Amino acid sequence: MHGYQRQAYEFMMNTPFCALFIDLGMGKTVTSLTLAVDLLMDFQVQKVLVIAPRRVARKTWPDEIASWEHTCMFEYQVIDGSPAERQQQTRSKASIHIISRDNIEWLTEQWKHKWPYDMVIIDESSSFKDHTTKRFKALRRVRQHMKRMVQLTATPAAETYMHLFAQIYLLDEGKRFGKSITTYQENYFTYNRWSYKYKLRAGSEKIITDKIADICMVMKAEDYLDLGKPTFVDRKVELTYAQSAKYAEMAENFIVDVYGDDDEPVYVEAETAASLSSKLQQMASGVLYNTYLDGINPKTGKPIQKRDVYELHEAKLDMLEEIVEESAGHNILVGYHFKSSLDRLKKRFPKAVQMDKEGECVTKWNQGKIPMLLAHPQSAGHGLNLQKGGHIIVFYDIPYSLELYLQFIGRLHRQGQVHPVTVIHLVAEGKKKSKTLDFEPMPTVDSGVVAALRAKEDGQEWLLQEIMRIRRRRADKKRRELAAVEF
Repeated sequence: MHGYQRQAYEFMMNTPFCALFIDLGMGKTVTSLTLAVDLLMDFQVQKVLVIAPRRVARKTWPDEIASWEHTCMFEYQVIDGSPAERQQQTRSKASIHIISRDNIEWLTEQWKHKWPYDMVIIDESSSFKDHTTKRFKALRRVRQHMKRMVQLTATPAAETYMHLFAQIYLLDEGKRFGKSITTYQENYFTYNRWSYKYKLRAGSEKIITDKIADICMVMKAEDYLDLGKPTFVDRKVELTYAQSAKYAEMAENFIVDVYGDDDEPVYVEAETAASLSSKLQQMASGVLYNTYLDGINPKTGKPIQKRDVYELHEAKLDMLEEIVEESAGHNILVGYHFKSSLDRLKKRFPKAVQMDKEGECVTKWNQGKIPMLLAHPQSAGHGLNLQKGGHIIVFYDIPYSLELYLQFIGRLHRQGQVHPVTVIHLVAEGKKKSKTLDFEPMPTVDSGVVAALRAKEDGQEWLLQEIMRIRRRRADKKRRELAAVEF
């Protein structure tokens, strides 16, 4: 292991219930795996459960176990498939069981109070950030049967500090923040009854980080790896006056008319603020969805929902074509959000390949055989090593989630990447006529999403840096105390 991985190993060994906030591509899998096999060898734990995103559980962890000399002799069992198959797999005598986070509720129901796993590793623990989810509640019920838990993530609080509560609760059972989310909210947040949102109370950041610094370790790639930071580029995609006017009409009135093949007007309405945001993002990418009810399903008795897609422009497709030409043969990883974006990308770029559910195209991508790989950040954001296939990322649709955004970038910007990584945002920009200028720029939702992502990243970065500062101060204090005793 590298020196920084040895530091992480020792921290996890000395802290039975801990979280490792480690940057993407720094070998968190092999580090925590080494810890697990050493503990198994020393009979400190009897059975290890690894919880991970589905593709990571099925491929990444088995590959890692088989890849290393000190781990390949250990038997493992992936728990996956039909309920009957999973039930049989749980009876495997293998020391390490690996399961998708989507099946953790099922697993806890199978074992209940006979829970056999005294060590649990949660890969991407941020997926347990919501205290209301079934997976969190299921793991909380069996927490008392564990001797050790290791949480691994690069994004512990990508959206809000509220997401720390559930993750930390699984480690300390409420010791630091209380037994309930209500206690946590009352102590560290203020509630706005008009916006129905909680806001972090002034000074709470320092209190929270001070409380968790003893069980959380932060490792930043820039401190240990010679990767360099990605280059971020906002490529402005200009909309015409007509397209801009249509966008502005929807933004202002929550309704706009569009025309289909029959040249008859169809009125598309955004019923809520959240729906409006989604429709504006669709329009920025060149389409607009019209969702409506069309009768009742006679079998279920439920309304039949249909959706029509209206194409508005191809500005982003044209810009991506320019980027392909500029890239001079370098492969490009394209992130999309809408199904319509995927369909239009495949139509415009026939050689583009869509990421498959099992990740089987990863090998061809890393061999340089796929010029353009199309992937949804939610399905390709975790556990895929794509750094050998390219170094250019284009966000055709820009995701709202900082976690998905950073994880997606981390597929290329990780250990083993030999080129500087470039991340390109396709940012639609409208325009309106001006008396003093040729035209006045009109920002769209794209620029707002990019700005929000940068603000969220700054907030999470402060948390991680503060944890590191606190740990350094405590370590320095301990060294001084030891030196004084020796003297």
